[in-house]
Amino acid sequence: MQPRPASLPALDYLQYQFRPDLQVLVGRWLRQPTEAELHAGYQRLLEVAEACGARLWLVDARRRDHANQQGTAWMMEHFLPQLPQRLGRPVHMAYLFMPTHLYELEHDATVPPLTYFEGREYHVERFTEEQAAMQWLAACRAHEDLPA
Repeated sequence: MQPRPASLPALDYLQYQFRPDLQVLVGRWLRQPTEAELHAGYQRLLEVAEACGARLWLVDARRRDHANQQGTAWMMEHFLPQLPQRLGRPVHMAYLFMPTHLYELEHDATVPPLTYFEGREYHVERFTEEQAAMQWLAACRAHEDLPA
């Protein structure tokens, strides 16, 4: 874990670390967040990403009880659209889910398919294995010619 700025208190439901060697911000949900915690946690990740210049994110949701689809509208309408403005473009987010959660997401009509992100300045992929997620982020970094 990187040291937190004194102005950012620890969160008991989210760990985060910027990996400068990979240019990746890693956020790990430690439990199922409430809706307010979900919003606060993503805002915290955004603050850390701004401080580090991180446009590559690994978001690990495997410890959550379910995929928290009630937050989908907020993510799509409010959170994701602000990322390119605040971080530069494009932003790449690799999400890690348990296989059952990924299945829930892929079969829920309220959750947009991955094709939703085509042509946008923020890109999302979903994974069940961390190695595959990190490989995708590395390919994004190489494609965008970001420093390693």
